[in-house]
Amino acid sequence: MSQRFASTVVAASLALALGTQLLVESTVGQEKSASKPTPAKVSKKLSGRLPPHYGKLGISSEQRTEIYGIQATYKKQITDLQKQIDELREKQGTEVTGVLTSDQKKKLTEHLTAAKKAVEARSSKKKSS
Repeated sequence: MSQRFASTVVAASLALALGTQLLVESTVGQEKSASKPTPAKVSKKLSGRLPPHYGKLGISSEQRTEIYGIQATYKKQITDLQKQIDELREKQGTEVTGVLTSDQKKKLTEHLTAAKKAVEARSSKKKSS
């Protein structure tokens, strides 16, 4: 295993551990009722989507509002963590590409361009049918 790859794995592991720790710390010690939306917390009508198959369970409007409130509570944390993941993936991709020779980078660009054109061709074919 190369040192660069090992460094990348360690950095990604640390970032994941840090994100998990932050999530745990933000929820530890909170009572269950603290995450429930209350009229004081909810200034506007909540909206969202129920998780898959919840619509088949006979969810009451109060339950629906509570579910939407819970989703809203975690939305920012999830968005922030997703941004961190995206940044790590971009950094990883840059480092992986950095391992390639200039000839390999050129070939990779050609393959990616061809793949993109193939996807576009399939997409336009579907639209025309």
